[in-house]
Amino acid sequence: MIERRILQVVYSPFKAFEEIVKNPAAKGPLLVLALGVITAAITGYVSSSKVYIQDPADGPFMPLVTHNVFGGRMLAIVMDSALRLSLVWFIYSGVMLLVIKVFGVSGGSWRTLFFVIGYTLMATVVYTLVSALLISALPVVNLRWGVWNPTPETEEMAYNERLIAYGSWFSSPIYQFAYYLSFVVEAWTAALAAIAVHALLGLAWRKAVGIAVTASILTFLVRIVLLSL
Repeated sequence: MIERRILQVVYSPFKAFEEIVKNPAAKGPLLVLALGVITAAITGYVSSSKVYIQDPADGPFMPLVTHNVFGGRMLAIVMDSALRLSLVWFIYSGVMLLVIKVFGVSGGSWRTLFFVIGYTLMATVVYTLVSALLISALPVVNLRWGVWNPTPETEEMAYNERLIAYGSWFSSPIYQFAYYLSFVVEAWTAALAAIAVHALLGLAWRKAVGIAVTASILTFLVRIVLLSL
């Protein structure tokens, strides 16, 4: 079953990709994409639950998740995660195909490669869930009126105050661990890609790893440029 293969990508990737390349249907990576959006929504909820906002200006602080702006915030998180994951999937597949051609490897098809590479997003899914657990251990952040909902004239001041308010997060060992963990996930994704390329094209491990690492580095650089625009 596809659900079992998706889980196997995490705990038994070699066996998983051997089965995936035999039947690279669209349902699998699309389900992984959906899991990515769901876990992003969970992380967004956990993050928002740690934030208390003041409304009105002289009122008490209340959990952000109980405020009427929370629905719009969650919608934005879901849409952003869906767009980002889809973009990463397309970019990674495209760069991988280009690198494969540069390495002088033939065989396979764009469609098959695209579906197979989609499964490597499971590394991001797991990381997002771990992030939710880490964020749940962080202290509560209080944002006063005018800081969480600034006007155009006070945006710079509000931004500086938000940085101060989140200072307890930025200085936390948990937050630092989550930051460096993201690089581990990049390496994990590259490893999954190497296994996928090896299984799909029957390459020697040395060449498969070279292709995967090169494509991962290039994809990372492209993501920095595109997602920062």
